[in-house]
Amino acid sequence: MNKVGKIISAACCASMLFGMAACGGSDSSSGEVKLEFLTGMATGSAQLKAMTTVVNAFEKENPTVKVTLVPGTSSYESDLKVRLAGRNAPDLWNTHGWSRDRYADFLEPLQGRSWAKNMSSVIDTAIRKDDKSFYALPLDVAVTGIIYNTTVLDKAGVDPKTITSWDDFDAACRKVVATGANCLAASGKDNWTVGNIADYTASGMYTEAQLKELKSGSFDSAAYEKAVTPIYQWARNKYFNVDYTSATADDVAKLAATDKVGFVIQPNSFVQSVESYSADAKLGVMPIPSAVGDPYLVTGEDYAIGASKTGKNKETALKLIDFMAEPENMKTLSDTTGNAPAISGVEANIGQLADTYNYWVEEKKTQTYPIFDRVYLPNGMWNTLCTTTDGLLTGQSDPGNAAAQMKTSFESLYGQS
Repeated sequence: MNKVGKIISAACCASMLFGMAACGGSDSSSGEVKLEFLTGMATGSAQLKAMTTVVNAFEKENPTVKVTLVPGTSSYESDLKVRLAGRNAPDLWNTHGWSRDRYADFLEPLQGRSWAKNMSSVIDTAIRKDDKSFYALPLDVAVTGIIYNTTVLDKAGVDPKTITSWDDFDAACRKVVATGANCLAASGKDNWTVGNIADYTASGMYTEAQLKELKSGSFDSAAYEKAVTPIYQWARNKYFNVDYTSATADDVAKLAATDKVGFVIQPNSFVQSVESYSADAKLGVMPIPSAVGDPYLVTGEDYAIGASKTGKNKETALKLIDFMAEPENMKTLSDTTGNAPAISGVEANIGQLADTYNYWVEEKKTQTYPIFDRVYLPNGMWNTLCTTTDGLLTGQSDPGNAAAQMKTSFESLYGQS
């Protein structure tokens, strides 16, 4: 199936409703096996292009198999939930951070695959159960913290290695703003960028006891209010880009590309966005300060692929996952993410973050925490996290109101299947 055919077929699948037939299946008359693969990857993205390359190679080796790659949309999560609730699961899907805590009951365990012994242990806390089982092949090892612009920090006289507390970070922000640059940047148009700030910083605002309470279903409004107060205060101190409300995610990348922002709290793939506007931008990554302990990095599965355990073509789907795990294909896929590969022995292409990444991850062995919402918040709370944090920046809300809204959402969703 050529690239155009895949896009047309993907569009067909994306438009199907719950009661209609899925794209996966088989044609008994021709012996053809059809796999439906919900990629969660945006149309035209580097990730989908890389996946198309790998799938084309798989189809060439397996001429009786045809794979439909379905691009991701803004309703990806809700569409997938409907499919699973209706027992109409796709053959494969991108678990987007939820292979263990949301989709494990629907996915085939993968710890017995031949490549499993070579998988990085760095993200074990995010994808493995207590019995060491896991349910998706990560296409990368997403370990990150705060991305910074070296040029901006040098001009402000800020050494990122000296930022070990939020007080240190606040002092750095004051120095950056004094040079005329923004300390932080996010997008009101694409408010996942500000939701991401709360998501990355929250784990270091909670004690271990408080995190256990969250996992057990108890939401402490006072604890969350304290967790997001720094974000609210940064906005009051005018540390964020003044065009936050109208800015897009691309605008944030342009600020970094033109040395107009010191810090951005986004995944490592942000670097690629910046470099698309300026190859000369100098960026690094640093740990996130903690209010309860040492600085840390966050880890999770940006892209991870699992196979339906009830799929009619499960063995073929698993064969495709095994194919993705081959070193050559894993490199093709991980090269597009700005993260290290999930399989050992595969050369990493982290780009200009390599030096600082290796310093904090390999040399300093910085502790990692899983991304907050994927472990401590129930299914369906991401949108609330984004909108309440957006309200903190715009001034339409304050930490107390944000915590109250989060508590209502938490108690409504906790325990729902």
